[in-house]
Amino acid sequence: MKLITPLWSDPVGWAEQVAKTKLRVFIWTFIHICFVSGGLFGIGWLVQKLPSDSNLGWSAVLMGACPIVFIGVAYPAMYLYAMHRLLKMLKEVAPEK
Repeated sequence: MKLITPLWSDPVGWAEQVAKTKLRVFIWTFIHICFVSGGLFGIGWLVQKLPSDSNLGWSAVLMGACPIVFIGVAYPAMYLYAMHRLLKMLKEVAPEK
């Protein structure tokens, strides 16, 4: 049993499985937040393991975190919400039979 069908086989069905409700959009966004925050903590942990004469620290991690958070969380969240809104408009225009 496939949890999510491939995008190319049924794009509307795939979008419905991923972003049919606001709860699903929230869950997928939360998953993205968890993965990105885990990665940032991993980067921070590795930076702390550098020799003490290095001037890198949490400030370097935080400066690099802005694009990582945008690419890993904000952009996918906006994309999922846009899919949710488009599905909502599509159902209003063409009601189910």
